[in-house]
Amino acid sequence: MADAIALLGGQAPTFVIEDEVMFLDSLNEVEKLSTVSPVKMDYNAIIHCRRGRVLLELGGSQQVKVSAGQMLLVPAQKLLHPMMVSTDVDAGALLVSDRVLKSVLGPQIEIWNRGMYLHETYVIDTRRWSEALQSHTHSIFKGEKPVLFREFVLTSLRMFLLIICEELLRHDVTAVSAGSDAPSDRERQLFNQFLELLQHQQQKRRKVVYYADQLCITPKYLSTVCRNVSGKSPMRWIVDGVMEDCYALLRNTDLTVKEISSRQGFPNSSFFGQYFREQAGLTPLEYRTKYKVVIDN
Repeated sequence: MADAIALLGGQAPTFVIEDEVMFLDSLNEVEKLSTVSPVKMDYNAIIHCRRGRVLLELGGSQQVKVSAGQMLLVPAQKLLHPMMVSTDVDAGALLVSDRVLKSVLGPQIEIWNRGMYLHETYVIDTRRWSEALQSHTHSIFKGEKPVLFREFVLTSLRMFLLIICEELLRHDVTAVSAGSDAPSDRERQLFNQFLELLQHQQQKRRKVVYYADQLCITPKYLSTVCRNVSGKSPMRWIVDGVMEDCYALLRNTDLTVKEISSRQGFPNSSFFGQYFREQAGLTPLEYRTKYKVVIDN
């Protein structure tokens, strides 16, 4: 939770449930976020921008702009770096653990995963429904804390997340136009399991056979599943995951290139440098010099 609190301006949350659901109604010091180092959180973050605008960088390379009336969605373990925050910004934030997200959404978790990992739909428009939902939430939680507070929160959370999933489906052309060649439920389930497995690996740079063995399927079938569901090979997903971890280590730590190379499972720093340059277009040291954030105490 410490990283989440730091990212959200050091403010105490409005409420917390077992360190797995955390809500901040108003980020009063959100303008200070642009001084925060890039961070990966163990939470899925949902940030509602009510006024102003925020420019962020996700995954170490992709810039995303969030304006008034929009909502930012960031999956857990995604490298997040606020770059520019307008002085008039007003926002609220909801952080949800992976366990609660999966439990609350049930089979609809596939919609969230597709939106986050396949289509990278990190920003959605909320103007049609946000005011009504906010009014509903305030009517439940204002005044004395309900006896069934946890149950109220989880029920409201499911409704909120389903509305977000509905918005994600609006952006999901493949779901609307899926025909006879659409992936099966089994393939979608295996792909979600592969993403979850990859996401939680401290050292992601492994052969496809490793991930296939963990899922009790063949590497060939894992490749078929990934291509049918996402259009990308499992190796492409692995490489993208490795690179995001490398970006985070180069920007957030003082580890040497050799130490990062070893931590990420490369045989030596020369091989790591070549691998990194092929993917990022510059060397690890060039990336660190260009993007590392230095915070003065």
